[in-house]
Amino acid sequence: MNDLKPLKSSVGQPAEGKDKYFPREKITKKILRKLEVGENILISAPRRIGKSSVLKDISNNPQSGQIIKYMIVQSVDSSDEFFKKLFNELLNDQQIIKGIKGYLTRASNEVKKYSSRITGVSLNGSVDIGVNERIDYYYECTELIKNFEGNNKNILVIIDEYPDALNNIIKNDKKSATKFLQQNRDFRGLTSDVNLQFIYTGSTGLKNIVTKLDRLDLINDLNTIQISPLKKDEATLLIQRLTLGFQEDNKNFEITTEIIEYILQKTTWLIPYYIQIIVDELFEYYEEHEKTIDKGSVELIFREIVKSKSNHSDYFENWKKRLKTAFKKYDYSFAIECLNTIAKNNTIEYAVLHDLSIKNKVKDVRYILDVLEHDGYISENEKTYAFNSVFLKEWWYINVAT
Repeated sequence: MNDLKPLKSSVGQPAEGKDKYFPREKITKKILRKLEVGENILISAPRRIGKSSVLKDISNNPQSGQIIKYMIVQSVDSSDEFFKKLFNELLNDQQIIKGIKGYLTRASNEVKKYSSRITGVSLNGSVDIGVNERIDYYYECTELIKNFEGNNKNILVIIDEYPDALNNIIKNDKKSATKFLQQNRDFRGLTSDVNLQFIYTGSTGLKNIVTKLDRLDLINDLNTIQISPLKKDEATLLIQRLTLGFQEDNKNFEITTEIIEYILQKTTWLIPYYIQIIVDELFEYYEEHEKTIDKGSVELIFREIVKSKSNHSDYFENWKKRLKTAFKKYDYSFAIECLNTIAKNNTIEYAVLHDLSIKNKVKDVRYILDVLEHDGYISENEKTYAFNSVFLKEWWYINVAT
């Protein structure tokens, strides 16, 4: 491992920076290739698979002539709030400000006042906005971009947790959610000739949500890119680099090739988050006991990770909580019983799912399974379903199913 660079563990937040981020070169190149030909992109991947880290890396390393704005919209619950947030992001950039002087000159007094407050640049000598004044942020975003003179600059807006924002709006009013999707679709159409592109992403499946609104036509202009778990050789390399990172704190810490192979066999679903928490916990174990890391150590760590009061319990608990957001009463009960059955029996056949659907008064089994598959809970093989992650499966069995 002498030619490898150490990597610091980053469990709580998206891995960012060369000392923490494990490069996903193939997926990054694919995203950049689609952007180069003018596509707007939907990144599709379950939570904690590394999508935010990939997008942070793209954001921190803009291409020539590229202006990148990164928005997290998880708490947004209205179209107006979404476009206000976008408007603020666009205004809060000196390169963009230079290209919209004409727009600002022609803007309403309310917009001039608001823009002055955001940018710190005084327009007409006023910097305050009255509490009763109203700005149509969707319209202003449209006008700003249409009048952007960027001298071959390209604006890329990365919108993280976009499906969560849509879900929030649906809770208030389905018609408003459809309008929100329509405005975003129209906005992408209006700006297609103005050097503006979007990447949308989130842990919840956007297509699953839009399917329930019966308006897939409002996102069919997005080019979907999947982010998959790590390949075995990638996961091996990640463990090796994390080990080197921990050796900077304790030079005697080591995970042998044999134990790396055992970890990968045990983990089954090779996402960066699981790899990192395993190595992190193994290091803590070594620091406390100063024992060689062997198969017994790995088994012990696996059992500790899935306990109800482990350091990672909030992460696993969130998998259950998210189902209440995704499903209503009967569908939720069916999803829980389905996952309980898999946790107890390792798998479940479609015929059994059919019986459970009748018991739980579920009408659209296919939709529920699509959500569970897309969001990373389970996968299907010859009409038999199983958990993707042995960690989630074991945690679910201990803390939910029994």
